[in-house]
Amino acid sequence: MTLQTPITLTSLRDVQLLLPVLYSEASVKVYSAALNKAAQLTGKPLSHIAADDHAWTDVARQIVWAGAFGGTTPGAQEAAFKIWVKKVSAAIRRARSHVAAPVTRASEDAAWGRLQSYAAEVEATRDADGQVLLPNMFSLSIANLRAQCRATHPAALDTEAATHALQTCRADKAPTLRRSIAAFNKLIRSQNRHPAIADLLPNVPIGDLPGLRDTPLDWSQFSSEFLASRDRAIKIAIRNDSRQKDPFGNKLGADPLAGRVRDRTHRRRPVRNAEAARKRHINALSWLVRHAYPDRADAYEIATVEALVTPETVTRATECYVARAQASPVLLDADKTSSGTSILSSLETLARRNDWDEEVIWAIEDARFDRVDSYQAREMSVEREAFVKMIERNPAIARAIVSGPRLLQAEAEAAFAIWDDLGVRARGEALHLSMGAALLALQLARSVRSRNLNGMTIDGPDAELIRPLRESRPWLDIHRSRIKNRQPIEGEIPDRQWRVIVAWLDEGLPRWCAAKGIDFEANQLLVPGPNGVLGRQSFNKIWNRCVERLGVPGLQPHMMRHVAATLWLAANPGDYATVAAFLGDKVGTVEMFYARGEGAAAAKLFAGVIESLDPTLNAFLKRSHA
Repeated sequence: MTLQTPITLTSLRDVQLLLPVLYSEASVKVYSAALNKAAQLTGKPLSHIAADDHAWTDVARQIVWAGAFGGTTPGAQEAAFKIWVKKVSAAIRRARSHVAAPVTRASEDAAWGRLQSYAAEVEATRDADGQVLLPNMFSLSIANLRAQCRATHPAALDTEAATHALQTCRADKAPTLRRSIAAFNKLIRSQNRHPAIADLLPNVPIGDLPGLRDTPLDWSQFSSEFLASRDRAIKIAIRNDSRQKDPFGNKLGADPLAGRVRDRTHRRRPVRNAEAARKRHINALSWLVRHAYPDRADAYEIATVEALVTPETVTRATECYVARAQASPVLLDADKTSSGTSILSSLETLARRNDWDEEVIWAIEDARFDRVDSYQAREMSVEREAFVKMIERNPAIARAIVSGPRLLQAEAEAAFAIWDDLGVRARGEALHLSMGAALLALQLARSVRSRNLNGMTIDGPDAELIRPLRESRPWLDIHRSRIKNRQPIEGEIPDRQWRVIVAWLDEGLPRWCAAKGIDFEANQLLVPGPNGVLGRQSFNKIWNRCVERLGVPGLQPHMMRHVAATLWLAANPGDYATVAAFLGDKVGTVEMFYARGEGAAAAKLFAGVIESLDPTLNAFLKRSHA
């Protein structure tokens, strides 16, 4: 074996690790015990005793061996001592002969097994100089490498074999395999410190493995006009504060104190590393060009960055990205990794901060949420599991949830009837019950996320909760720009829920505004606060108080999505299309979470209690959908 650094035995620890190669299993135990006795009698670890026959003889002369060896007479004990010294010397000479002799190839499985055993034995240990021989958990890297390269002898593992293993392994195992190869390379480079396995290691480290990245984009091919517009857009995107414009055009003069307050109030979170943020935006634009333009020469002709980031370009790039991942045996699918989400998020930030066309922002959002973002599925899975566990513990929770708005509102109306006789605390409790009843009713009427509930408008040109006029019906209309998955929520509110909601609007909300010092006539919010939208902490506190009153503590607003979906499927098995429209999700997503397993089990639990619920529940189960 030809190596840049010759392999040498440095200590008795190296000899001990080499014993399985030198002797039979029974002899290994004998010689290993002899070496351990050397450490015991010298008071030094084996790694501190040189693996040299003459040096060992000098060390042996200084050993006080009295009483350490068996024998009926002092002569017999001395003879045993000398035999032991010769046994250690023989192990040293045989180990040195093995290292100097030509390498004998063992079978692949035996070689990997020996390499893995050595790694497990040596990891997290130190040599005579106090240096760590192998890092902790190194044996796991060898085990992973063995699993992927079992058919190749460790000494024959080269760049070609490693590349083949990388191409044939599972997509989610590729990063682990790359890390294992990097660890193996470190072992190869320091193999002079590991003579016990020198015959199992290649002569040279494994070379660079082919990556899956495209050729880097050559930004110098773009025009100076394009590069200037790109840099200007990125500079605006990473600006770390947002100052309010003076509606009077500074005609009233400057107000330094108010200006400082305004700046402090409306400042965005500072960008701690502007250069890193710039690189993220550059990477996102590069991703867009590489996936949307197979011939990059076409992209180099684009004049400005605004002309590059268009709805058509975003859609084309996303489709190419998804198709490429599906066709590759190594790449993860687009919805199994956050890479696409991160890139599209950077593009969205770039578009929003530069006030680009709304169609561009919507195209980026649609690409992110419909094609590459798996967060919704993960979130839905976790919350669905929590909801199902809660229902399984007590199926009667279904009754409490569905009848909850009516019961809470009945308590609130009883308090409103004697309003003048109530104290401040009792009035506050009644208002909280009425508000909570309306919020629960809205959640049963349509699937609305808590952020939309908290900021819902009931008046003005963009009202989301619309009162019926003459023959019209109560309606919910939330624009797609305010919805997380960019699917608009619109449709009729059933009479059962509307009766609870209108009770809050007519009786609870005026009293709430009076108690909080809010101008009721100017108010446009369903749940207003003293300074606009009701604070999220107060909103959550009121919600939690109401669900605890119903005996369902821990029922979060977002979990009500699963309540509505499961309740509908309990009465209408298999109607996933309606649930998908109700939740604003895809039919496939709904089927995945509700067609089997815990979703189906929860639907059966609901079906078992539906008959005992209020008959007016039919208004919910038979309503029409817009």
